[in-house]
Amino acid sequence: MVEFVEVRSKTVINKLEYRDNWYWNIYTLNPYKGCQFACNYCDAITEKYLVHENYKDFSRKIYVKVNAPETLQKETEKVERDVIAFGGVTDTYQPAERKYEITKNLLKVLLNKKFPVHLGTKSPLILRDIELLKEIQKTSWCTVTVTITTFSEELAKVFEPLAPEPEERLNLVKQLMKEGVNSGVMLTPIIPFISDSEENLKEVIKKSAEAKAKYLLHGLMTLRSNQKIRFLNLLRKKWPHLMERYKELYDGNKEPRKEYMVEINQKAFNLCKRYKIKDYIEPPNFDRELKENFEVSYSLLLLAYFYEMRGRNPYATWAYHKAAKTIEELRINIKTLHEEGKLAEIPGVGKKIKEVVTEYLEKGRIAKLEELKSKWSS
Repeated sequence: MVEFVEVRSKTVINKLEYRDNWYWNIYTLNPYKGCQFACNYCDAITEKYLVHENYKDFSRKIYVKVNAPETLQKETEKVERDVIAFGGVTDTYQPAERKYEITKNLLKVLLNKKFPVHLGTKSPLILRDIELLKEIQKTSWCTVTVTITTFSEELAKVFEPLAPEPEERLNLVKQLMKEGVNSGVMLTPIIPFISDSEENLKEVIKKSAEAKAKYLLHGLMTLRSNQKIRFLNLLRKKWPHLMERYKELYDGNKEPRKEYMVEINQKAFNLCKRYKIKDYIEPPNFDRELKENFEVSYSLLLLAYFYEMRGRNPYATWAYHKAAKTIEELRINIKTLHEEGKLAEIPGVGKKIKEVVTEYLEKGRIAKLEELKSKWSS
């Protein structure tokens, strides 16, 4: 039995400190707290996000932000127009949406304000709002990422017991692309020693490519606080022989060992290349002031994305994030700074990043980035 609790929120937009280089958003928005799909790998039950007294109530008590559209209307008057990502810690098209239509009304506000959006979901209910999505794509930018972690009925029942079946989600991707709405697949989380086989990765990636998905994002499972407790309890029950392997793989950390992460990412990268599907989302393209600054910033963030996938030094990759943020926030065209020989004066832009920025401004491309898109070893 699911309980719906109607609440009123003073704010609905959350601004990130750094732009997300997977989804390209600078804002997040969650119309609901809690999710009825009850996925057993979900990290939204960690204390960082949880509002429930007991994480076990996350799928049984759904908080509905009934005034979210009105609040968003006011907030969009005060913030710069940029990408808003829906559903970071909930599925915005879970069954509650059929009754309350909060997401639908939020999209109407964003269409009117010409805000670009990124939506993540497992639910075909999003097709109800297809005309809204098409209009948002015309006026700014829109993409929908559909999570598919496996096509195994057995695994789906264990890990995603109340979510729509994987084949339904694949058909959703096909329908969105047929209707002209950008859509891709999120193969996350990849669950160590359970869904990380070549066979499973190949099936999801191959079928996604055949469905004409524009991209496939892949990532491994984290183990954090409540998420870790719930998942390890499930593992102990279903796959007790894996307990020691998990202990060794995670070694008390929230992420698996780097060597393993790189190995799995390389497998997924090679499969994406084989089936001709991008393993990243192309940066959004919509009208804004100082557009060149954003183009340079996005290029730096893509470099960071590929370096992160390959397990490069995290401090070095974060240098790209910091430089991208600084460049994005400039109030002068970066081309002007380049022409005046002042790139090195930009905070966070050291010698190496200056060379990268100069290459982009003079040639319109970055050779290293193009190489990383097509080759694992570079």
